[in-house]
Amino acid sequence: MRLDRRAATPRFAAAHGFAAAPWLAAALAFSAAVPGASAGEPRFEAPAVVGFLESHCADCHNAALAEGGLDLTTPADGSNAATGLARWTLIHDRVRDGEMPPDGLSDEADRAPFLHALAESLTAADRDRVAATGRAQVRRLNRDEYENTLRELLDAPWLRVAEELPADGSTHLFSKSGEALDVSHVQMEKYLEVGRRALRTATDAAAHPPQTRRYYARQETGMRYIDRSPRRTTPVIGWEADLGVLTGETPKTAKGDREAQDREGLAVFHGPHPAFTRYDVESMDPPIDGRYRLRVKSYSLAAGKNGYANGGADPDKPAPKHQRWYLPNVFDLRRSERPEPITLYALRDSGDTRWLASFDAQPEPHVAEVEVTLRKGDNLRPDAARFPRLRPGWSGNPLAVDRDHIPGWVLQWVDVEGPITDEWPPESYTALFGDLPFEVENGEDENRRVRVLSENPDADAERLLTDFAARAFRGRGLPEGGVEPYLGIYGQARELGYDFTDATIAGFSAVLASPRFLYLEAEPGELDPPALAARLSYFLWNGPPDAELLARDDLQTAEVLQEQTDRLLNDPRSDRFVEHFLDHWLELRDLGNTVPDADLYPDYYLDGQLAESALFETRTFFKTLLDENRPARNLIDADFTFVNERLARHYGLDSSGLKHGGRSIELERVELPADSPRGGLLTQASVLKVTANGTTTSPVLRGVWVVERLLGREIPPPPSGIEAIEPDTRGAVTIREQLAKHTETASCAACHAKFDPVGFALESFDVMGGWRETYRALGDVGEEVEGYGMNGHAFEFRLAQPVESAGEWAGGGRFEDVEQLKSLLLTDERAIARNLVHQWVVYGAGEPVSFADRPAVEAILDAAEPSGYGLRDLLHALVQSDLFRQK
Repeated sequence: MRLDRRAATPRFAAAHGFAAAPWLAAALAFSAAVPGASAGEPRFEAPAVVGFLESHCADCHNAALAEGGLDLTTPADGSNAATGLARWTLIHDRVRDGEMPPDGLSDEADRAPFLHALAESLTAADRDRVAATGRAQVRRLNRDEYENTLRELLDAPWLRVAEELPADGSTHLFSKSGEALDVSHVQMEKYLEVGRRALRTATDAAAHPPQTRRYYARQETGMRYIDRSPRRTTPVIGWEADLGVLTGETPKTAKGDREAQDREGLAVFHGPHPAFTRYDVESMDPPIDGRYRLRVKSYSLAAGKNGYANGGADPDKPAPKHQRWYLPNVFDLRRSERPEPITLYALRDSGDTRWLASFDAQPEPHVAEVEVTLRKGDNLRPDAARFPRLRPGWSGNPLAVDRDHIPGWVLQWVDVEGPITDEWPPESYTALFGDLPFEVENGEDENRRVRVLSENPDADAERLLTDFAARAFRGRGLPEGGVEPYLGIYGQARELGYDFTDATIAGFSAVLASPRFLYLEAEPGELDPPALAARLSYFLWNGPPDAELLARDDLQTAEVLQEQTDRLLNDPRSDRFVEHFLDHWLELRDLGNTVPDADLYPDYYLDGQLAESALFETRTFFKTLLDENRPARNLIDADFTFVNERLARHYGLDSSGLKHGGRSIELERVELPADSPRGGLLTQASVLKVTANGTTTSPVLRGVWVVERLLGREIPPPPSGIEAIEPDTRGAVTIREQLAKHTETASCAACHAKFDPVGFALESFDVMGGWRETYRALGDVGEEVEGYGMNGHAFEFRLAQPVESAGEWAGGGRFEDVEQLKSLLLTDERAIARNLVHQWVVYGAGEPVSFADRPAVEAILDAAEPSGYGLRDLLHALVQSDLFRQK
């Protein structure tokens, strides 16, 4: 039996003699999470609030029905003022925007008094909360901040420790809020373990003076030297095959003859595939973590091609095109007319790789030099990024079809110089032990260690610990008790038999595990200079303030704060801000979580260069907006972007004017043609990839992502029991047809109308952001497509249903394509800028914009309005505001 909705309402109860309103006042109460405090405990007893809720809301939002998960007849949990404020702020906004009550059940005259009274109560409650506890909770450093802080403190920019710590929680998109950054005993154990390792590594850098080692390609077992295979690597000298090696008459390398070795090379015509074929430098294994300089001697070349049919070798009987193999004819090598993009990865024994650098191998032998960070145990994986990664069963090389040659690349040797240091002893040693002498234990052993020498160990330990703690605590000074607690750890270690070096490192470790180091401290109210310096540096550098910033006792003055903000933005360390902010705001950290389907998207499958180029495009684009103070509208649409050869081809752009005739891995700025659908974040491959699953696209997922991330509008989660739409990869129906059935009910349709239209406009882009006019399918429907994927397999997909990108934007106006949608979104440029400010407030100050903060946000927008809400002006205005300068 269906419950009569009226039976749960106060009007119905009053009409039948029951008590009407007392429960309502109780339901409206919420309290701050401050024991004994009255702040944040307003009761919304204004007649305009109580009357409106009773007349327009309680019929649906009661204990019996609780539509939308909202019950206004039951008191909210009073243990957390922020939760209560968020709940009532959402109610305020939905009524303000006309979303509630439903159409026709209220008018402006009803809503205005309610909104005014509710806003007054929310503002008062919010200000009381901030006065009592500050805007943001005290929080610890997240693991990326911890790593960067260690790097600066130990003067060791090469340290990599973040991945050894437990993953951080996040809230409001970022790992920057105290409510998500708890501390457990597991984390404390890890802090001690990671801190000790970092300190020991920084010290032992003095045991490893720089040296240069050369690794010849032909001597590397990781090159998988094969002379007769479809995935062959070919010994060459210059542009000719080394026939003696191919026939087995001579050794594969003239080992011991340096002059002859320098002429040798190994040619490859395919990209590495971890499971099947690779060409790794496996004997590198740096002696210690540090900064290294890699010099790679290589060049591009080309080979004639042989056609093989079904494994046969009769060129007079070529196979049908879809069954044809193309192998390099190693007896027909020639100079190449183009460079080849090469990517270098650090390779672990586990098989995990980490991007290090990219360069262009030139048609003439050339030494490319890059500076990278390596860890002990790293090896090197070079990758000719443009080449296919041939898998078993392959039937064609996409770079050989319809050409008279197969491109190749020759690796001759790799020099590894390091660990590099700008002075001796290394900076990381002197950051800990100053000018104390040392000796090296274990002699030539790769595990050699530093033993610091001291004539007055206890006095030196106190001096070193005092200096270290003062720097570690970022201008806050030593805690009560001074350095004694850490000196006590040193003393206990000595009693246990530790030598001076390890005992002092134990004291350093205690400093690194102390709350004063791990937490960003601040008192409610205006931040003092050290706290403001820390907030600014952890915002723009994702790391600690430097000596210059900490020395500014006048940092609270507007002129100095602006000057220092610009200095931090202009420093290379601001790249950390760009990367970490975009990783979370746009979810770019998840870019590698999905892989394009090997059957539907073989042209993208295994194409790491495309995904990496897309990531660097977005980072470079956003940094340019900041550097040039470009207007916020460019987040949605812009007339420029950054591409290399691969991205230009992906976007259908003419790259002939780029470096090396557009045949380079280097990103360059390009002006977009007027008819290009690209421009802004919406149409960048990184965003389009991260909002797809590798197999299909969904207007729902993309629409929600854009509305929440770029427009700042909160979308509630779907009701429980509602199954997600699975697009039909057989090509029988389109996603639009499926969604039309999914949203037949009014409640579903009303919510989907907020985001589905945006998603439909983006249906013109596939899972990697490539432009499409039809969907791909694997069934019998549609037109066949000829070609070969990066894995060497012939295309099996077909072109099926046409893409429909038109829609009706909930904000008003119809569009036919993504360009028209951009125009509609940009009718309110202030909203785009407002959302960015909201994201920066969370990222920089650790707490989202609350109700009472809204006027301050509008003041920030007013200040930046003359520049079209230029990103740098927005950031300066935020830093100057109380939202940033107060806890």
